[in-house]
Amino acid sequence: MQNAVSMPYKISLKYLSLKNNEHTFEKTFTTYFMKQPELGNKISAIRNQMGITQKELSEAGSIDIRTLQRIESGEVTPRLSTLRLIAEALSTDFSVFNGNEKKAAGFVSTDMLFYLFITGIVCLFSWILFSPIGPKNVFFLSVNLLAGIIYTVTGVFFYYGFYLIGKMRENWFMQYSSLVIMISMPFFLLWVLIATEFSFAKLVMQLIVILTGINSVVFGIGLLKAGSRFVQLYRSAGILQLLIAPFFIIPIPVLSIVGCWLTIPFILLLIAIVYSEYRESKDRLVAAVG
Repeated sequence: MQNAVSMPYKISLKYLSLKNNEHTFEKTFTTYFMKQPELGNKISAIRNQMGITQKELSEAGSIDIRTLQRIESGEVTPRLSTLRLIAEALSTDFSVFNGNEKKAAGFVSTDMLFYLFITGIVCLFSWILFSPIGPKNVFFLSVNLLAGIIYTVTGVFFYYGFYLIGKMRENWFMQYSSLVIMISMPFFLLWVLIATEFSFAKLVMQLIVILTGINSVVFGIGLLKAGSRFVQLYRSAGILQLLIAPFFIIPIPVLSIVGCWLTIPFILLLIAIVYSEYRESKDRLVAAVG
């Protein structure tokens, strides 16, 4: 171990031509990792997000606990081999410790995925009560406003999860379309609340619905481009989202109703995606500490 301020390492690769073994060429590149104490803080933050102790991490990575404590506190800079063991024990990409200008995108914690899963279920039921697909009886009318508020709050948090997933995987379509959805949902609820006060409120609401429909195309593309072992779930959700979008873009009331119905299986697919990601993340965590 060394008390160094930076941790550069140089890797030299030599490639042999298959056509002519007499010719070789060398390519050298240098990668710099985070300086201390930033590196130690990063390791500590990831460990805390995963909900594991220093002892559990040291055992999972076969690292002396005192060494790990000194690394996290910024007292020493770990060797490259030690840093690789830490990354493997944390089930995270080695590049998260990269100190170059292009930063790693990070990850979504297991706890966050679990909360997103629960939030998605609440979001689904509140959507059924809030959207115009329910019968116009006393019960539905009495809970409509409350359901709208719950749907908006849970929906913003739920799509925040897909914003994080998009950021983690550098999927700009998913990331920024999720952000637009998070912004548009409170605006739509606001105009629902003041619809009786202003004559033009319904027109604004319709405009928000159309813009949301257009943004849904971008979100659908993001789902189709998602790199994950659950590619079939992402693709199914992406295709369904692209099919739903025209029902909201075309300003015909009956089409909007159909779109609202189709949104139910779409949200179910999103919930299935989050649950699958949660299970995979939990399995990695169990493997890391077990």
